[in-house]
Amino acid sequence: MKFAILHILCEGQTEERFVRDVLAPYLQQFNIYPKPILLLTSRKKNARGGMVSYSQAKHDLNLLRKQYADNGSEHHVFTTMFDYYALPDDFPAFRQATKINNAHERVEFLERKFAEDMNINSFVPYIQLHEFEALLFSDISKLEYDYPRSHNEIMQLNKEAATFANPELINNSPETAPSKRIIKTLSDKYNYNKVQSGATVAALIGIDVILARCQHFREWTEQLRSVCGN
Repeated sequence: MKFAILHILCEGQTEERFVRDVLAPYLQQFNIYPKPILLLTSRKKNARGGMVSYSQAKHDLNLLRKQYADNGSEHHVFTTMFDYYALPDDFPAFRQATKINNAHERVEFLERKFAEDMNINSFVPYIQLHEFEALLFSDISKLEYDYPRSHNEIMQLNKEAATFANPELINNSPETAPSKRIIKTLSDKYNYNKVQSGATVAALIGIDVILARCQHFREWTEQLRSVCGN
């Protein structure tokens, strides 16, 4: 039996830690072994994390494809974990996508165009609606574990989350995007630690709850299992 090695190109350290601590244990049940890789921001400085342009992501994915090929014991699959929020506008068909009103359909359209442009076998592009913190709104009350002096404020966030059928649909704007809501809520007492809290809170929520609440995220994991042969 071949092992499925899943190379996940991550936009930042938050996604990298989430993959390592939360997503990987789940996928390993299906003999899928994720390897998070941070985007290379500066080749000269060997700095990683943060997306500057689509060409940057394309370059990194092409390097991965050249480095890893299927063999007698390993099946290599490639994917991404990028936020739709603040996605660079040089992404394939980005301007066309802005004309699609339905957020779910818009991001699926971008993923299809991304896959067509990359033209890589066993590639499953994923763009998170609207950003990583949307997953935390599956049960944002768990944020209190890291920020205990903000109970009342976090309960207000919880009420806001309840108005959305799917937390992935929380607004894509500089004022009301999921991370911006968290930062504003905690600002009187805490500085939000995105990297640490992202994976910690997601683990407290549990992958099963996130899968149940977040449609696009769930569809991605199902597609990964299919492409990886599970």
